[in-house]
Amino acid sequence: MAHRSFTKLRTFLISATLLGATQVAIAGPTVDQLSDCLMKSTTATDKTTVLQWTFVALGNHPDLKAFSNVTATQKEALDKNLATVLQRILVEQCSTQTKAVIQAEGLQAVGDSFQELGRTTGEAIVKNPEVNQQLKGVLRYVDLNKLVVTFLTPDVWNKLGELRGK
Repeated sequence: MAHRSFTKLRTFLISATLLGATQVAIAGPTVDQLSDCLMKSTTATDKTTVLQWTFVALGNHPDLKAFSNVTATQKEALDKNLATVLQRILVEQCSTQTKAVIQAEGLQAVGDSFQELGRTTGEAIVKNPEVNQQLKGVLRYVDLNKLVVTFLTPDVWNKLGELRGK
């Protein structure tokens, strides 16, 4: 029985850490309250820890493994750092909100609370100059004429004019 609870908790922690990976159709008030607490309790260092762990976790996917050379020692250190962050935030700083979510909506809903944190962390990643430069590099290979011809139909053009007029 204890092993099953540990497995559920481990699955929850992994799911919660892959921030923003799922869309929440309807979030209850307890999820919103936990989301707010997570946003207020997470430091820049915490966000870096989550970002690093997520990057390494995604690098384990067979299609991405060739692009990652993280050692087992580094992975273990990241696991320990993330566990410390999650435990501090969920158990110490946001325990009341976490308990309310579990009671009202179940353990899975705790992971849903991480969506806003994931969104803001993702926005911060894209604002990084080096990442932004890489994203801009893709535009060199996109045929913008095809995009304009395909999507900028007279109907869309008229709507854009209406929006500018308002």
